[in-house]
Amino acid sequence: MKKIFIIFAFIGLIALIVFLNLRQKNEKPVLVETRKVTLRDVEERVTASGRVQPVTQVNISANVAGEIVAIYVKEGHLVQAGQILAQLDKVRYEADVRSAESNFNSRKISVETLLKEKKRSETLFNSQNLSEAELDRIVSEYELAQSQLDQAKAYLEQARDNLSKTVLKSPINGQVIKIRKEAGEIALGSQFQADVIMILADLREMEVEVEVNESDVVRLSLGDPVDIEIDAIRDTVFKGELSEIAYLATSSGIGTQESVTNFQVVVKMLNIPSELRPGMSATVEILTDRAIGCIAVPIQAVTVRTADKINSLLRADSLRNDENINKKPELKEIVFVVRNDSAIAVPVKIGLSGEDYFQILEGIQEGDEIVVGNHKAVSRDLQDANLIKRESDKKSKKKKN
Repeated sequence: MKKIFIIFAFIGLIALIVFLNLRQKNEKPVLVETRKVTLRDVEERVTASGRVQPVTQVNISANVAGEIVAIYVKEGHLVQAGQILAQLDKVRYEADVRSAESNFNSRKISVETLLKEKKRSETLFNSQNLSEAELDRIVSEYELAQSQLDQAKAYLEQARDNLSKTVLKSPINGQVIKIRKEAGEIALGSQFQADVIMILADLREMEVEVEVNESDVVRLSLGDPVDIEIDAIRDTVFKGELSEIAYLATSSGIGTQESVTNFQVVVKMLNIPSELRPGMSATVEILTDRAIGCIAVPIQAVTVRTADKINSLLRADSLRNDENINKKPELKEIVFVVRNDSAIAVPVKIGLSGEDYFQILEGIQEGDEIVVGNHKAVSRDLQDANLIKRESDKKSKKKKN
């Protein structure tokens, strides 16, 4: 039985070889471009766009209302922490301080007078020369006066605080990047809605804020190295590192086909050019993974074919398996490997995806000759075991002629 099986297998193999030879004689070769598989580095990156912003940016606004009497800085000026930036009209606030001081001093004198009376009354009460009711009245007057003094002191502190707020000072060492008001305008001075007079920023530390799609953000890690390109500063790549990844998503178009879910990501710039300005457009490439010296093929060399069209073994398995008759054929990623002037469809397992190359984990080896073009041939025309004609062979023939 075993011998019969071997004989039939041998006959089948001969028949297959004869069939392939006959087919190749009548088959027109497909013109392709080929290349040898080499070892190279493959880097996987996430690309996003955003804008440059200072790490530290402060809005200067008034906490009290008043006319802006003077602004002592201009856009671009460097300032130190504590430096006076602007002055509001302080006449009313100075009057409030004088009134509060007068009230406080009056209350203080009243308390001192009542304190002396309280002490005398306690002495008289102890010598039984004053009734308890009279003592209670004097103590109550003293305590009320003390309470009024405490209130007058609070009003005085508030008046002095309001007066100090008419002088606007810089809270940081930085640079004036925007002035929104001029002398003579009114600062509203609301604590609930800031009326911004100017904006300061420390331009020694800059970052790029970008939005990354939800499918890419899972590949990011804090500290990932980043290449930054500034639209306004061409032909220069700046270095950075990933410093923040938002935990809460920002979504738009919810409930529609245009629904998008992104996460805000912050990239800290490691070198700051003098030409850089807040608000400039930037593109970042975040390096998420890297494979060193791996088997890699150009992206255009990888295509897909159904499993039943990859090779004769798979086709035979597919025909023998009754379950596959009504099942949609499985798609497999393949690379066409050149063997004896034929393109053999070889299934591959892809690792990292670089900008121009795929890392190949299984399927081909270093030194294999593979088909890399043209696009029409790789994506559609070529089938397993098709004869091929190399572009280089065609060019060599033309030169000889």
